[in-house]
Amino acid sequence: MLARPPILRAIMMMCLAALCFTLNDTMTKFLLVDYHVTVIILLRSLMAMPLLMVLGLMLGGGPVRWSRRVWFHALRGAINLLGAYLYIKGLTYLTVAEASVIVFASPCMVTAGSVLFFKEAVIWQKWAAVLVSFVGVIIAIQPGAGTFQPASLFILGAAFLYAINSLTSRWIPEQDSLWTVSFLGAAASALFIAPFTIGHWSHVDPLDITWFAGAALCSSLGIGLGTLAYRSAPAADLAPFSYSGLIWSIIVTWIVWSAAPGLATLLGALIIAASSAFHFMARRQTAVASE
Repeated sequence: MLARPPILRAIMMMCLAALCFTLNDTMTKFLLVDYHVTVIILLRSLMAMPLLMVLGLMLGGGPVRWSRRVWFHALRGAINLLGAYLYIKGLTYLTVAEASVIVFASPCMVTAGSVLFFKEAVIWQKWAAVLVSFVGVIIAIQPGAGTFQPASLFILGAAFLYAINSLTSRWIPEQDSLWTVSFLGAAASALFIAPFTIGHWSHVDPLDITWFAGAALCSSLGIGLGTLAYRSAPAADLAPFSYSGLIWSIIVTWIVWSAAPGLATLLGALIIAASSAFHFMARRQTAVASE
């Protein structure tokens, strides 16, 4: 992956991050039957730290190193946790499909933020790719008529916080590797969520350790890969590829629960894939023309 052009490498990291988040959601869904969400986040974060240290050494990434902006990592961890809380709070009143449509407003916010804060030149093809992909999400998920109600503000707030975390990735030091970013993200989550587990603790079944370990790695690597992607490429170029999470979700749901996607779902996924391909080709043509 390191030998590829920076933008292609960033796109690959973004798509892999979306896959990691989808796998994390799938494993967490099984754990939610027996454990409170705060306990899941705490155990997931605690298990992630030693696993990331070992993986970093085994895969040649070197040891996890201390960041010179560790407090910035902690702040981003707190923002991410608050976003997760708002998302779960919104799910109390909305269906998963309705919440997903609203939270997928985040790539649009990232594109707008890249213009406002980083003065990125966002050509019409980029806006078209983001908006058309969002239309693809709506077609695939088909939310109900009651989606936009007061409870939707919780999900909208989560989308806003996720967008902030994506945009602030630009300020992560270049020296911070995937393993450092993922490790510090897990450490921040464990630190901030620990007080909220009081009163919710329950016995952990040894058979569930595998689910916790899998969720730990997927969640932390998703955060790390997404952060490095936004750090190494313009935010507006990556925003359309955030929607790849829907495509991964369709595939994983099909494999795990044998739930074949309907025609509307496949059409929405096709629109997202075509829009992202259009965006990538338009960007390449623009880059060639400017040379």
